[in-house]
Amino acid sequence: MMTEFHTGLPASATLTLQRCGSCQQVNYPPRELCGHCLADDLQWQAVADSAMVQSLTRLNYSLEPGYAQHLPWTVASVLLDCGPIALAHLAPDIATGARVRLRVIQDRAGNRMLAATGTDAAARPGERDWLQSVGFREIPA
Repeated sequence: MMTEFHTGLPASATLTLQRCGSCQQVNYPPRELCGHCLADDLQWQAVADSAMVQSLTRLNYSLEPGYAQHLPWTVASVLLDCGPIALAHLAPDIATGARVRLRVIQDRAGNRMLAATGTDAAARPGERDWLQSVGFREIPA
């Protein structure tokens, strides 16, 4: 059984993050006050899903039994074109500095999180297989 946790990401096929109505800064992770100006005028809005991999790490051990058979597992710090930095599961064969597309995914327990995948449409079927092999699914449109 996977651990349940709450990321605050809405169940949307489109990447939707909080944008401050006062300063227009995009905020991630979700919060009550803007991380830039401390205003409490945060609205969920669709944002560009493009980003760049800043750094990555390969996990060789997991406390989650569901991940054990899929190790090593890669997690990346990605800089979204709309401003914030986020942590995301990283599709195989993507390197630091690569351009990626962020998607909201969901695991078997219903937890929503981010996955960074390649920008090449030809790679998408393999990435879908990668997500499904671990029990993740994309949020349907």
